[in-house]
Amino acid sequence: MTNLPMNDDGCGWLNIMPKRQPNSALDKDVNAKWVIVGAGFSGLSAAITLAEKQPNDEIILIDAANAGEGASARNSGYLVDTTLNDGHMSDTGIAAYKQKYDLNLEASNLVKQMVDKYSIDCDWNECGKYYASSTFDNEDKLNNFKTLLDSLNIKGEFYEHKELSQKLGTEFYKMAVKTFGGAMLQPAALARGLINALPANVSLYENTKVLKINFANQHIIKCKNATIKASNLIIAVNGYMAQLGVKKDRAFPLLLTASLTRALNPSEIKAIKQVDEWAVLSANHMGATLRYTADNRLMIRNSVQVTRDMQLGNADMKLKVAHHLKGLKARFDFLPDDIIAHSWTGITCISANNANVFDEIAPNCWAIGCYNGGGIGLGCLFGQEIAHKALGENTQIIELIEQRPKPKWLPPQPFLNWGVATKLALDRRKAVEEA
Repeated sequence: MTNLPMNDDGCGWLNIMPKRQPNSALDKDVNAKWVIVGAGFSGLSAAITLAEKQPNDEIILIDAANAGEGASARNSGYLVDTTLNDGHMSDTGIAAYKQKYDLNLEASNLVKQMVDKYSIDCDWNECGKYYASSTFDNEDKLNNFKTLLDSLNIKGEFYEHKELSQKLGTEFYKMAVKTFGGAMLQPAALARGLINALPANVSLYENTKVLKINFANQHIIKCKNATIKASNLIIAVNGYMAQLGVKKDRAFPLLLTASLTRALNPSEIKAIKQVDEWAVLSANHMGATLRYTADNRLMIRNSVQVTRDMQLGNADMKLKVAHHLKGLKARFDFLPDDIIAHSWTGITCISANNANVFDEIAPNCWAIGCYNGGGIGLGCLFGQEIAHKALGENTQIIELIEQRPKPKWLPPQPFLNWGVATKLALDRRKAVEEA
């Protein structure tokens, strides 16, 4: 597994936290009953579940970088239950939406339980989120979404421009539907809390890059400076599955770029109308994601792209940051040009049909991932449930997961990247005013 984003490339959620000393890398050959590859939300949740259920077993957990500092820490911090772009008004669509909503609800409840159980301080706030539009082009879409929510008895409120501007402190948005489930949180702090919650029988090795996996009766995991032989293997690397030869024709990664401002000063807080914490998702698929945090920072993510090596060079990053600043100033024109304090990239994993990976891909080897933008909740939930499945247990949540569609086949490279890039470009044109 190669080309992970750098741990020190400016991720604001990490930078505003105290530094953590990582565990050492694995530097000797070992035999193990349980090995988990990937120490993000999924891998950490799987490790905690296995270790608590099998207290006499050692669980080896490895990550190619620092634990919890990959895609998990780089998340925008939305723990979601409702999603807008899944809403279709046919009977089949409503049933599928309800199925995914139920799964997201289970995921949200699990994360809440973990935050409470392990006393994780991650700025948890059940403030809801707004699906907003800066134009009237999405009025029918938002009205249909509100109708869908009503039909499923999910609380939602429609906001017109005047009331919405008082909630957000900006005149930019014309309308929005607010939903109330899930929570906003500091994703790096949640990941740090799960690391701290690892039971004593979990051996965590960081900066231990997997080069190759041979699937056999005893799986052989070749790392940079060690080889692991594992009786049971869980692969929880999400967007990096293809680099390990897993589900490469079913899921694909996208590179996201985000920025976080410094804390606003008193005059800037006054200019934003001293509003409470809020979160906005665009009614357009490629529109900007924004947050106003409890500590008075603004976060924006308004770029998604396909890259061959899943990294950005300095020149491309500067262009992205300029785009972030433009998006912020379109909403808050009083902000100075030096308001952005942190900028970073992160990987998400998508399938063609909004489906997830939850499979035994070889005897006693399981893979989870492809959360289609819902990585906090689904990552934790899939980690817990794959641990149950690996132990031969069945749960109602496993049944719910396995009722979901499987990811559809994807064309090989380079055709896949060409097709995805073309689709993103078309969606970006439709959302140009929302960026």
